[in-house]
Amino acid sequence: MPPAVGNPRFGRLRRHPVLTALAALVILTGLVFGGRWSYDHLFPPSLTCGTGMTATGSPLACAGVNVDSGPFTDHEPTRMRELEKMVKSANDEVKGSYTSIVLMLDLSPVSDVDTLTYESLYPNIEGALAAVWRANHTAAYGSTPAVKLYLANMGSQYGSWEQTVAQLKAQANSEHISAVVGLGQSTDQTRRAAAAISTQLHIPIIGSTVTGDSMNLDPADPTGKKQIVDMFRVSPTNSDSVTAATQYVSTLRPAVTSLAVVADSVTGDDYTQTLAEAAKTRFKAPGRTVTVLPYTSPSDLPAGSGRQAYLVQQFNLMHANLCQAAPSVVYFAGRGRDLGAFVENWVQGAPCGIAQLHILAGDDASESIRDKGVLGGIASGRVTVAYTSLASPDEWGKECPGSDAKHNYDQFWSAFTGRPDPCTGQPLTTDQDVAPLTFDPVDLASGQAMLTHDATVAAISAGRRDAVGLKNPGLETGILHQFYCAQMLPGASGWLSFGADGTPAGKPTPVVQLGSDGTAKTVALTWPDGAPNLSLPQRGGKGAPGC
Repeated sequence: MPPAVGNPRFGRLRRHPVLTALAALVILTGLVFGGRWSYDHLFPPSLTCGTGMTATGSPLACAGVNVDSGPFTDHEPTRMRELEKMVKSANDEVKGSYTSIVLMLDLSPVSDVDTLTYESLYPNIEGALAAVWRANHTAAYGSTPAVKLYLANMGSQYGSWEQTVAQLKAQANSEHISAVVGLGQSTDQTRRAAAAISTQLHIPIIGSTVTGDSMNLDPADPTGKKQIVDMFRVSPTNSDSVTAATQYVSTLRPAVTSLAVVADSVTGDDYTQTLAEAAKTRFKAPGRTVTVLPYTSPSDLPAGSGRQAYLVQQFNLMHANLCQAAPSVVYFAGRGRDLGAFVENWVQGAPCGIAQLHILAGDDASESIRDKGVLGGIASGRVTVAYTSLASPDEWGKECPGSDAKHNYDQFWSAFTGRPDPCTGQPLTTDQDVAPLTFDPVDLASGQAMLTHDATVAAISAGRRDAVGLKNPGLETGILHQFYCAQMLPGASGWLSFGADGTPAGKPTPVVQLGSDGTAKTVALTWPDGAPNLSLPQRGGKGAPGC
């Protein structure tokens, strides 16, 4: 048999190992990219993201700036899609020069993983839409330029904030973006996002419900003292909320002689950390015992893993120690979405001589307004639940005409609902024949629509006073610092006056009590800064903080 004849090309490759390696690399690269191309065409992703967004995370969601107002997920609720279409319709009406405000939140929450829900998101979007509607169609906040609103998604647990900031930077010039509002919850991710926006874009970031004490501090600063220079917020800090809670507790009769602080010790959550730290010290008073009962919520759960079940076990074990402390009041220093697990454990646990447990919580308890565990516990008579809200629709009372602060709220209410002013009975005057908004007043219960409206109003007011725009980064931050004392802005949640560190001055903190039917009623209006701030200052500088 004649010897086999080898391929001369392979022979040359054997004599040249470098050529062999290069040839193998070329073939492998072709297989990889060819395979990826084939897979992408044979099995296209189930979610298509529009301009300014990229698909990321698990489950898949579009993160970034929603320029086209398309869906963020392939399973969005109908109401979310309706709000996105409202945003698009309002933007399409804008002609000529304009400035854009971006509402940046976790807009694709995952059930039983995130501590917020779609239901809690809707009022935020509605509040921002109301502010833009007022800016474009009334004389409340000037007239030019027109204003567009864009929604930006940081993804579940704010995990895609880096992609969102990158898209924000990419769209800033073409879409005339002048400020970012919202941010959502006080977490390490949202704080890093705020710092990145300030460093890379130098535009204002105005938190609507950001209350963590250190949220305006640069996370990259080793001293922990450097401020994020472009960071503002329209909500009081956690320290202010605890001060408000102590003011309220001091009015209760009989006097509170025993108080327990149920404190979440999870890391990475500025809200729970600073709330718990303030509560541990500020509730101390002569003749009162303060007991701290810690628990640890999950910091990173995959979808479907069950946050509720995770917490039920811990609160079940806490039950005996809570009975031992026998507190007159429990201050719940945790996320509002976790309050239901705590209440259910108390109601279903063994009785221990406490007929009714009085629970007081921080502002995030607004997330539990519709929680079945909380409402069921209230209905049983075993618990009462109140919380220090950041804003409440009935905080200004019903007396007419009322204070200037109430007049500001009534104007907002009329724009939000499309109904006549509740005091004057007059419809809201617009500069054009435009269709009114028709949002449900029920959506005001959590106060988040009021706060997002106010954050958006502050951003619009600064943008309209900036004739240079993005050509002079940082100018709008300087303008926002001028909104204090006699130059306060009229907001739905109170007069807007910013201190040197960007936190609000002279803001009230209503204490709200929940009913078993999910209604919320203001039972006290506290002023952590001291005297009430209801009107613009009179001559001589009295009547407003910072004067």
